[in-house]
Amino acid sequence: MTNIENINNETPDAYSDIFSFFSATSIGILYQLSPFLLSKENQALLDDLVGKAKVELIGFLDRAESRVALGQQIEQWRNQKVDPKQTRVIIKIINNTSHTFKMAQTSLPLRQSERESFQLKPQEETAFKSEFAYTYAYPWPKNKIMFNQFVDFGDKTIGVRFDLGMIMNTSFGVLTPTHKPSVKNTVTSIGTSRVNCSTKITRMSDEAPFNFEVEITLG
Repeated sequence: MTNIENINNETPDAYSDIFSFFSATSIGILYQLSPFLLSKENQALLDDLVGKAKVELIGFLDRAESRVALGQQIEQWRNQKVDPKQTRVIIKIINNTSHTFKMAQTSLPLRQSERESFQLKPQEETAFKSEFAYTYAYPWPKNKIMFNQFVDFGDKTIGVRFDLGMIMNTSFGVLTPTHKPSVKNTVTSIGTSRVNCSTKITRMSDEAPFNFEVEITLG
């Protein structure tokens, strides 16, 4: 019995069989030869497979266009005039999982409609901007909490909690005091099924009001 006959007789995972048998063959050549090599059933599977490849390509192009627009929006936020009384925080989220994340709850001052409309689909990226009052002033108290917020993304099965905060301190030099911000920036898996997650500060101003950017990666 030939390999082709084996493919025609086995049914558990036809897509994997076709890919395995023709892994070294151009999809264009395979499609031309398929009427001579495959049964009608496997021909239909191949048609569907070619369709899926096109859908994935279109999806990739859509995501690429979306990421360009996202990058432009982030750049627009960066170029906004600095308000000395507001700390601007840009949070970018990259979802490398197969799970869709919604905003379950948050201490951020968002309207219910804004929370409910948030949806981060698999393999997509998004961002949002928050501004917090910057009130650090003389006599510059120690460990002054400027803000301390959280956001829960996902659900009870797959979820993460993002904690964001900033504390101010001051060191006194010979001429002028130096203000030192300390950022709390953590993300933790909180669902029954663990999801890999990480976060990092990608930009931070060295002058008050210490605007900064955070990048969260899920998966």
